Amino acid sequence: MSEVGCDIVEYLKEFHTSEGKAVKARELCVLFNVHEKQLRNIVSDLRQNGEAICSSTYGYWYSRDPDDISTTLSRLVGQVDNMQKVIAGLNRILQEVQDEQKEN
Repeated sequence: MSEVGCDIVEYLKEFHTSEGKAVKARELCVLFNVHEKQLRNIVSDLRQNGEAICSSTYGYWYSRDPDDISTTLSRLVGQVDNMQKVIAGLNRILQEVQDEQKEN
């Protein structure tokens, strides 16, 4: 875990422990001097390493509440489902374009 990752976990554990106390990504970026893409990557790494960082439209928070974790999991699964649909659509388009090029 990176130093900034450790700092983010400690900050969330101390100040942001429920959805009602969530912190926006923009604020975390300013506090820890990272870009939003970097923040998403850091949060992803932290979650992969077992840190219970939850998120919603309200922002990020650290939680040991099973309901919070379950809700975050459901949201992430929904994003994966949507991405799979996007991938399937692009694969169909790619196949169409390749077939058109073979005909010409």
